[in-house]
Amino acid sequence: MKKLAFFALSVFLILSLISCGSKKPAEDTTEPTPPVEETVEETIEDTASGTNNELALASMNAARQAAIDSGAQNYSGFDALEDEYARLQERAANGEDVADECAELAKKYEALAAYVKAYELKARIDGYDVPPLAKAVYNQGSDDLAAYEELAANPDSKADDMLAKATGAYASFKSVFAALAKELAKDARNDALAAKKDADSVKAAVSQKREYNRAAELFKKGDSSYSMSGFEAAFDYYDQAEDIFSALYADISEKRAAALAAIEAAKKSVEESASVAEEADREAPLSGNVDGIEDEDAVLLDEDNYADPEDAEVYLDEDISIGGDDK
Repeated sequence: MKKLAFFALSVFLILSLISCGSKKPAEDTTEPTPPVEETVEETIEDTASGTNNELALASMNAARQAAIDSGAQNYSGFDALEDEYARLQERAANGEDVADECAELAKKYEALAAYVKAYELKARIDGYDVPPLAKAVYNQGSDDLAAYEELAANPDSKADDMLAKATGAYASFKSVFAALAKELAKDARNDALAAKKDADSVKAAVSQKREYNRAAELFKKGDSSYSMSGFEAAFDYYDQAEDIFSALYADISEKRAAALAAIEAAKKSVEESASVAEEADREAPLSGNVDGIEDEDAVLLDEDNYADPEDAEVYLDEDISIGGDDK
């Protein structure tokens, strides 16, 4: 009997173990977490794109400002670049990656700035006889200048090509300018002296002393450079001095004209008032001392001794020399 009971218990245990092993695990209803790697990668790409835009926009803005400083806004082609500039700014604000296009436009601005410098330098050179040895370089510069203009007229032109031609032209004319620098510097000096005399004629040394003295100092720096054969630097100093002296003369002359017009208007008003007073005096003349009216011989203000404006003028030598010899 005990054996039978033991046998039944064993069978029961075996069947229980088989039943437990056959059960399926509970189904997992939790939604899977998205891959972290992809999110991180997308964030890195967006950040890199934004950084690229910021750097490219900064470089483009710097090139644009340099072009404006050179006076490029007064030349054809600048407006077209400005239209492209506005479009790129708008696209960048909308989140587009415009780094490559900004770099291309920056080069176009650089090319235009170099073209302006080359064009203006050529205009200065054209007033002189180019030395025979510099003639070939001058011709090369002229060819590069024309090539740039042709490229600039074509909207499909590459910025690298435009930049190469413009900078090439500027380099050529700088070489020619060096050969003519002494003569150009001397003429620039004479122009600055003439502009100073105009400024002195309107007493600029008194009314706008700071700017007047700055121009005089630039002129003296030009003389220092010229005396040491630094003709290109001398030319720049004289050119700046002339610009300041001329601006002073124009500004003061305009203000003087306005002041004279005001004085004439005041005189006319006084004459009209005097006429009215004379008429009133005839009709009802004053007699004896009247309160509020001083004696006609009374001294109301101390006499003022004005300083001579010419004492404020800066003397500049008419002649310039190199090594003690007049040139």
